Amino acid sequence: MKRWLTTLVVVLFIVLIADSNVLAYEESKTKYFGVGATVEEIEQATFQVKTMGEKSEEGFIYTPVQIKKGKDMTFKVTLQGDGTVFLKLVETDSKGRFINEHTTPMILLTSDWKAYKLPATLNEKTAQIDTLVITGGKQQMNFMFRDVAVE
Repeated sequence: MKRWLTTLVVVLFIVLIADSNVLAYEESKTKYFGVGATVEEIEQATFQVKTMGEKSEEGFIYTPVQIKKGKDMTFKVTLQGDGTVFLKLVETDSKGRFINEHTTPMILLTSDWKAYKLPATLNEKTAQIDTLVITGGKQQMNFMFRDVAVE
């Protein structure tokens, strides 16, 4: 009986250690969501966006988890493709109410990778920001992005 109990305790101990190691490893994958478009990872950390062309402002959205209220920040992304897009940053308060919006002029994409930036100063009441890369008009198009950052 004593040997059986010792074996059970050892097995439980091994299972608990194995489970704790599994729980400690978690892949953190950034989420990008399509707006009238599909977003697909085509290579490691390189994504393709296919817009449907049904309405203006189709593309993708990224919502960073941490922001610094009332501080300067910059939305950065590297793009490649055909067509025109612009970068947009939308600030909302803790109740989801619109505070402010920042946009770049239209960007003509090319077959070469090029980095783009959108600097902004956040409002003191800003609780969340949404960063977007979207079309200016109704355009069915494909473009790619990588290196998304909010600093």
